[in-house]
Amino acid sequence: MPVTVFALTTVNPDDLEALTMYLGTTKPLLEEAGAEIIQGYEISETLIGQALPEMVTVVRYPDRDAVDKVFQSAEYHALRKIRERAFLNYQIGIVET
Repeated sequence: MPVTVFALTTVNPDDLEALTMYLGTTKPLLEEAGAEIIQGYEISETLIGQALPEMVTVVRYPDRDAVDKVFQSAEYHALRKIRERAFLNYQIGIVET
């Protein structure tokens, strides 16, 4: 059963090199897992609550195992420090239907 993942992010404009390294590593991981980036949205305004991250990226995975394959992989875990440099805000949410 397909699983939808929402990435809420704010890129760190002062370290675009880290962003390039992060994306260069995660893109093949997503492809290998059969994941597809469906859409990206820029959040223009937060109506209620604390400010939201600047972007929402919607990614569809074939199933929960594919999600776990990416996020529990050694390659993804090795990106922790790079991810912290690349993003000022980074949150991931899953919708399983």
